Amino acid sequence: MLLAEKIFLNGFVDFDRAQAAQGLGAAVRVAQHWGFRLVVAFAAAVALFVYVRGGQSIRTIDALGRAAPFRVSLMLGHLLLIAALAPLSYVLYRHTTSDLSLAAVVLLWSLVGFAAVVAALRAMAPLALWVEAVRGLGLRAIWPYAALAAAAGTGAMQLTQMLWEPTAALTFYLVQHLLAPLVPELRADSVSLILSTNRFAVQVAEVCSGLEGVGLILAFSGAWLIYFRREYVFPRALLLIPVGVAAIFALNVVRIAALVLIGNAGFPDVAIYGFHSQAGWIAFIAVACGLVLLSRRSVWLNRSAAAENAGVAETRNPTAPYLMPLLAILAAGAVSRAMSGGFEYSYPLRVIAGLALLTYYRRELAAIDWRFSWRGVAVGAAVFVMWILAARYLASPSAMPDQLALLSPPARALWVASRIAGAVLTVPIAEELAYRGYLMRRLMNSDFESVSYRAIRWPAWLAASVLFGCAHGDFWLPGTLAGLGFGLVVIRRSSLGEAVAAHATCNALIAVCVLAGGQWQLW
Repeated sequence: MLLAEKIFLNGFVDFDRAQAAQGLGAAVRVAQHWGFRLVVAFAAAVALFVYVRGGQSIRTIDALGRAAPFRVSLMLGHLLLIAALAPLSYVLYRHTTSDLSLAAVVLLWSLVGFAAVVAALRAMAPLALWVEAVRGLGLRAIWPYAALAAAAGTGAMQLTQMLWEPTAALTFYLVQHLLAPLVPELRADSVSLILSTNRFAVQVAEVCSGLEGVGLILAFSGAWLIYFRREYVFPRALLLIPVGVAAIFALNVVRIAALVLIGNAGFPDVAIYGFHSQAGWIAFIAVACGLVLLSRRSVWLNRSAAAENAGVAETRNPTAPYLMPLLAILAAGAVSRAMSGGFEYSYPLRVIAGLALLTYYRRELAAIDWRFSWRGVAVGAAVFVMWILAARYLASPSAMPDQLALLSPPARALWVASRIAGAVLTVPIAEELAYRGYLMRRLMNSDFESVSYRAIRWPAWLAASVLFGCAHGDFWLPGTLAGLGFGLVVIRRSSLGEAVAAHATCNALIAVCVLAGGQWQLW
């Protein structure tokens, strides 16, 4: 909540003037810039160490905190104080023309901000309980290590900024030598880091250095090892981190080399619009899944693998039927977009992937209640109306894409049929399995299959809907509202079929608008 409010307040600060500030203004900007990162890193480190350490005292304090009454009046006071910070943030660099006026605003901002934090804490639990929680974490066991980790992490942020330029140069050098035997006419400018042929040119900018992929793999592998720490053999398992970093960096070099080859082969649109935007994510997914699959099957790294080899039967994975259809559609979509040059000719791959996984898990899915009534259809129609109204503000009208119009009638009909099949059949089933069938119940209990839809409480309903909305890009707000509608009909009727019917109805009506009304921006 505090992080979201900080992002909200950032919208009032004139960062252009902040960058140009001198003297005290520059010191305040630097203190805010790195101080905020230090606070966030420290909070994350404390949460991580508490999660790993556990203990009865932590569980007792947590139970007391949950039992403490929520004080609405104090939370309203917190929100009023946050509102007071908005004008203070606005005048911070715009109207503080002297160091004295700036110091006064900063001091007042800090006092109001501190009061807002205290009010939020008191709204959730008595301050005495917060003090007891701080003591319960252990002054020697957690706090010093969390502070050290936060300082190291914040310092690492500064150091990584110095790595962008040399890493880009290294990537350029490796790509050049990888392409040299394949493209005889390759020209390399080591100053501008441009690799060019007679047909195509690529500049290896700092953002293409591979450091973003390295950061993602570090975060993923670290989180994976922490969460499944009881399954792995340490310190051997730590080798997965450098292996993942080396693999993702190598694949980034291959990605840029492939980009040049695709463009030089006469497909610049595919290289620029499709492959360039998707290949990085495909590489990350490949490395992440590779680390997981190989490490879980390695007796040298994983205790579970040793147990399976000793004859212990592998346990059933209840999440797979709920998540794999959607993951297959997403994976097929990434591959399809990577092969496209502005228009996704290979959209049928998504439908084929979704149908294949739904067929593969047909026995498990047969046990789900797919029944629906007019209520699900009515909710879908209502969501459709809301979606069309939102599209008037979020999307500009557009006609049929030129690439689709230029296809032969049979090919165009096949593409449109696959688009309808995806919108009305595979996508509603796969997304409802993942968001309403799995996520909404998983947020209630780790044994999600034992959770009745009628037992779902509003936080799980809201969280699953927000995540569903975020998956719809610019339409995140109408997507969230749609998720709330689909989730509500499931909870009320206790049948996943109602949400699928609502989702399919909405998508079918959108398809009618696209094909009959020429509203192609909806697709």
